[in-house]
Amino acid sequence: MTTMGTRNRFDAPRPTPGGEREMLQANPDQKTWNAALSCFDDGYGSAAAIREVWIEAPPPGDIVPVATAIGAIYADTYWAGTRFDISKLATDLRAATGVSQPDCDAAARRAFQKWRGLFVRANLSDDTSIPKAGSLTASPDVVINGQVDLSVKEIIKRWDTFVWTPEVGYKNYTYGRAQSQNFLVPIAKPILRMYYSDAGFTPPPSTWVQMFTYDGTSGTSEMKTADGGTKAEPGTRVAASSAFAFEPPGSGHYCLITVVGSEFFANSPLEQTGNWSSAEWIQYNGAAGWHNVDKTVSSHETLKFYNQDSRPERFVFEAHCTRLPVGTRLSLESSDSGLISPASSGFVEITAEYQVVKVETELPPNFAGTLNIRYKTPDNGLLPEGSAIDVRQGWIISKSHDRHLDAANLVGRVEDHILGRPLTVPMGNFTFLGTR
Repeated sequence: MTTMGTRNRFDAPRPTPGGEREMLQANPDQKTWNAALSCFDDGYGSAAAIREVWIEAPPPGDIVPVATAIGAIYADTYWAGTRFDISKLATDLRAATGVSQPDCDAAARRAFQKWRGLFVRANLSDDTSIPKAGSLTASPDVVINGQVDLSVKEIIKRWDTFVWTPEVGYKNYTYGRAQSQNFLVPIAKPILRMYYSDAGFTPPPSTWVQMFTYDGTSGTSEMKTADGGTKAEPGTRVAASSAFAFEPPGSGHYCLITVVGSEFFANSPLEQTGNWSSAEWIQYNGAAGWHNVDKTVSSHETLKFYNQDSRPERFVFEAHCTRLPVGTRLSLESSDSGLISPASSGFVEITAEYQVVKVETELPPNFAGTLNIRYKTPDNGLLPEGSAIDVRQGWIISKSHDRHLDAANLVGRVEDHILGRPLTVPMGNFTFLGTR
């Protein structure tokens, strides 16, 4: 097998779930990465590759680094549409190495606790942990620069800056960026696709509109490095070399979605429907990013919401208000036909620097509605600069719900499953920023 030069060490291992013993060398050394890549290049299937890499693994023969490298390089094999299939990787590890099933199960879980490969941040603090933490829809790696084109070098130079200046009524230059993370072999074919939908909470794939490059010729853009290279070495940042055209069809707000892929992970856009599929995809796909942040343009904003399941489900809408003028009154309301009863918080007076206004409702099966966010400041103006309303949708999972244990694992609250407490699964958010 071919070998490559040694790279720097990688991130520190995370604690394992369920009190499992901490395994040493959780991250593969360069030899393990190179062996897995050589098998991939030579056309080995994933199980055969595990066997070859295991043979070459340095003593004492820890299965975790093997699982990690194979899981990353054979990502397409183990991706199950909304997240990586831990049980499939564990089964392959057991068959190829003979290591005990509990150790293979633990190794497979460890393999997918960090995103490995092209990584798109969900927010500025995103550290590659899976599932993602913090806001799921504040990606700084979705870039709009109005009517001004940007070079790859400029996009990467402004790495920790939100570049978001959409211009209504015009064709906007739009881009995505990503970084090769926790992945110690080169990525030769980084590509990008982009989509938009009406502003809302985790809109289903049927509402996504694919964007095309500025000249209208392609639905994908090759991603390049700041110096124009087409290969993403470990740790390298890349950005779309061809701008996409975003032409807002109206004066409202929109969700923009980026999906990056490579020779290791095609990353087809979400195709499965249902509340659970949407919740998993947005939290477990580290190579996709959403941007749901925009400036307020009116004291009456609207957001689309959905129940994608074929049975009634309960949801909560929360407006997390930061630095709104004291005395502002805010309401969340939906009176769509089809609702069993209107959902309304009534107008709530803002009396603190940080305050939450919320309303719960049960949504009918396969339902799409509109949430109205209304506010009245003391001077009847728009929100001042520095203030924000972060509106969130949560799916309430009761103890009798068949997704209760899955929800507990997703949000990291297994004790609530044991105690039978209700859980709330994040279904996305949209942030309105003050402007004046």
